[in-house]
Amino acid sequence: MSITCFSLANKRLVLFIFFLLSGIGLALYPGYPSQEEPTLPINITVVTAYHQGLDVYQTEALLARPIERALRELVETKNITTSVRAGEIQISFEIKDGTPDYANAWLRVRAKMQDVQNHLPEGTLGPFVNDSYDAVAVMTIALSSPGYSFRQLRDKAGELRNFLYDVPGMDKVTLHGVIEEQININLKPFAASQFSITTNDIYLQLNKRNILDDVARMDFLTLETRIYVQSAYNSIEDIKTTPILLPDGSILPLANLADVTRTTAQQLNTAAYLNGEKTIVVAGYMLPGFNMVDFNKRLRNQIKLWEKDLPAGFQLNIITDQGEVVDQVISGMISTLLQTILVVTAVTVIALGISTGSLVGLAVPITGVMSLVVLRVIGVELNQVSIASFIIALGILVDNPMVIAEDISKRVNLGEGRESAALQAGKTLGPPMLIASLTVILAFAPPMFTDNLTAIYMQTLTIVIGVMLIISWFVAIMFVPVLAVWSIRKSESETEEKQLSRIMLFMSRFWDSVIKWPKTYIGAATASLLFTLFLSGFIPEAFFPPSERAQLQISLELPAGTPANRTAEVAQEMTRWLTEDKRFAEITNATAYVGDGGPRFILGLNPPDPAPHLAYLVINLTRNTKVASFVSQLRQELPSIFPDTKLIINPFFMSSTPPGEAAIRIIGNNYSDLLQAAASVQKALSNVEGTMNIKQDWEQPISSLKVTIDQAAASHAGVTREDIFSALRNNTIGENTSELREGEYRLPIMLVTSTANATMKQLNNIQIFPQYSKNSVFLSDVTRIETEFQPFIIKKRNLRPTIIVTALHPEMSSKRLSSEILNTLEKVRNEFNVQIEFGGEIEESEIAEEAVFAFLPLCLLGMMILFLYKYNSFRKVAIIVLSVPFCSIGLILALLMFRLPFDFMSVLGIFALIGIIVSNAMLIIEQADIAKDAGKNTFIAVKSALMERFRPIMLTQITTVLGLLPLLIANDPLWRSFNLVMMGGLISGTICSFIIVPALYVILFNKKY
Repeated sequence: MSITCFSLANKRLVLFIFFLLSGIGLALYPGYPSQEEPTLPINITVVTAYHQGLDVYQTEALLARPIERALRELVETKNITTSVRAGEIQISFEIKDGTPDYANAWLRVRAKMQDVQNHLPEGTLGPFVNDSYDAVAVMTIALSSPGYSFRQLRDKAGELRNFLYDVPGMDKVTLHGVIEEQININLKPFAASQFSITTNDIYLQLNKRNILDDVARMDFLTLETRIYVQSAYNSIEDIKTTPILLPDGSILPLANLADVTRTTAQQLNTAAYLNGEKTIVVAGYMLPGFNMVDFNKRLRNQIKLWEKDLPAGFQLNIITDQGEVVDQVISGMISTLLQTILVVTAVTVIALGISTGSLVGLAVPITGVMSLVVLRVIGVELNQVSIASFIIALGILVDNPMVIAEDISKRVNLGEGRESAALQAGKTLGPPMLIASLTVILAFAPPMFTDNLTAIYMQTLTIVIGVMLIISWFVAIMFVPVLAVWSIRKSESETEEKQLSRIMLFMSRFWDSVIKWPKTYIGAATASLLFTLFLSGFIPEAFFPPSERAQLQISLELPAGTPANRTAEVAQEMTRWLTEDKRFAEITNATAYVGDGGPRFILGLNPPDPAPHLAYLVINLTRNTKVASFVSQLRQELPSIFPDTKLIINPFFMSSTPPGEAAIRIIGNNYSDLLQAAASVQKALSNVEGTMNIKQDWEQPISSLKVTIDQAAASHAGVTREDIFSALRNNTIGENTSELREGEYRLPIMLVTSTANATMKQLNNIQIFPQYSKNSVFLSDVTRIETEFQPFIIKKRNLRPTIIVTALHPEMSSKRLSSEILNTLEKVRNEFNVQIEFGGEIEESEIAEEAVFAFLPLCLLGMMILFLYKYNSFRKVAIIVLSVPFCSIGLILALLMFRLPFDFMSVLGIFALIGIIVSNAMLIIEQADIAKDAGKNTFIAVKSALMERFRPIMLTQITTVLGLLPLLIANDPLWRSFNLVMMGGLISGTICSFIIVPALYVILFNKKY
């Protein structure tokens, strides 16, 4: 018994099951898990380590190399990217695509880092492993408090963080921009002479004073009681009243000998500013499996509840709300989806009549809501990729119910009974429709077989298309025949038939000439194909398009060596200026992060690595702002207002690198040669007119002061290495004597002298107080100070020193810009004996396309097996295969006409075309075989097949093209090229199918040829 036969025998059961599943799908939709982008298994972790006593060369040798070698021993290693600055390293460790268990891989990384700790210099902090690199904040909130102390702001931010943990589905809450504070103890000028006390005396007494520890335990009655001594500092007043023993035996409070003040840490680590005001950013992260729109509504309600008790003067602003973004994206996509359903239904009703067309129109949404049930079970979330996949699938899957419904209608019009017509349509068309559906699924399948993250990002497309096509096949052979028995009636309209006969008369004459001169038509079509392939050379290449979200990003860079405090001042002023200048009314708020890039609120966020001279700004714009033109305006005007800064202003983007940015890696062993090679490449790029944002990532070398100890003089004066270090710290950053504990925060208590923040001229006159001697000496008596230049930063890739030169051209692709300097690159390679590689967008695009194309032959092989199973003929399979390339004519012209680049989404569009367009050839060949089996010769059989299949082929392809139209009109940047490739390719491919397939069939199956 066939499936259709079973359905017709159990009509009410089949309808009940289909409507039940549809109801479940509708019920699932309101709370369906949703987010902006598909969830990706991020394969990068960041390892950091610190040792403040090392210069940049020592840091590279003593910290970076041991850690790099340890990581390189892991079998999962793909790339190791290292940034080395004096006293600190940051290593991005990337594991191979396809690693089966990321969690275990990170555990092995942590184990390796624990092992390597024993091989690092004494005093090293770390290595620390951060494997939460992929965490995306669903909401970021700025809390500021003009007129209040930073401690009060910090405490309120902590309260908000704790309060937000009560929201169901909250994963974690982090704080950003928490400025570190310290307590400064500055010995008064008269203290040393009047009381004969030194900073070293005070240091020793303070260091022993602030202790928090168990002393003992005792049994008291039947309970064990802990005994502890409370000597820890609880406030700045405790520090001021600390009794200091003087050399003469008397005691004075510390406040009588030194100024005790609370201040911002001299070496600023992090800071955040909103519209010019110091702020703390609170970031909330959602657990997987929740609906982001609903979650963020609960989060907003929780914030409003907490805000009621917020003291006057505190200001709370929501900077980013991904729930709002997701709501807009999904609402827009759902609107487009409904438009697609209406378009598809309207086309089928116009083409097939009200009864048959309405039946097909009902089958489409039924397929969609039933698919929601299956997709929920297998864990597919709603996001911009999955919803767009729904829209694309609707235009494709309508083919199945349309073919069945039209065949039933045709049989009924020819006088066959409705029950018999439904049964025969399902039995005869079910198997070839299944093969056609599987062919389309195989065409979309390549991303499913690769572990490349870009391909994984698009796997949702393959899954949604596959699920919906299979369900549409079941709907076509079970649901449609059941309803057709009750709804389809014999047509009495003659108008449509007359109109169709005029079209068919014209096509009949055209096909007569194709059959008569097949080689001529093949030659003309081939010439057209070759001409458009030549035109394809004028299409620029890209990886992913820029995002059109109403935000932009600014990387702010001051000269290397600039302290973070100065960077913070500039960043604060820039955020104030951007929001107050009336020329930029499009800006709603501006947030700056100093010391880190802030919370990651989208996957594509790519802030600069933390450094004292760098800041990162996120600018929110009004919803209807034309981001590209506004970015151009800022690029022109902002540098003149902040002339001492280097600004890189970009929109957000969908990949990890800016679209169009050329990145050239220069690899070598000699630092000097690398810097000269990079300078040559930068100069060549600057000679390309219009090129901007030219930079290399090693910065410029900075001056350092090298203090060499005169061992003989130091020994004679009783000065130790530690005495010299202590004197230098006291007179520059201060000596850490103890700490003040405020809840979870610890403020270092720094002992400084009146010459703190010494200039270079004062260094020689710094006094050293030897620990084992009463006589002080000057620093110049026991040391020699020299100025030397060192790299500010050393970058490495896979253990080799590497400089990356980047540049952007507003009118050139990254490949085109790189090709402009190929001659220079070759000269640089030979002159400086370095290795040149292309990174960034070029490399990512090549890797992603190679990963996908690697499995395309496997999918094509699957198609070939299906074709051979169906036809058992190599010649017929050859006809199908040879008809595919002519899709290129339309897709190339479409991209040229709309001036769009050929990107990764275009590649996926071509894969989709392959699966769809072969169905045209299959239908024509199948009908020709039926006619030949009935005794007709090749010429008549081919023409008969064309006359018979013209209407259904045109109907399905027109429906598919028009079904894609709403998504094209929606103008989503991610799907723009995909849609155009599909629509252009379907139009040219369908037209050429009516030429190439009959011409080849005549040539291959007629003895005359």
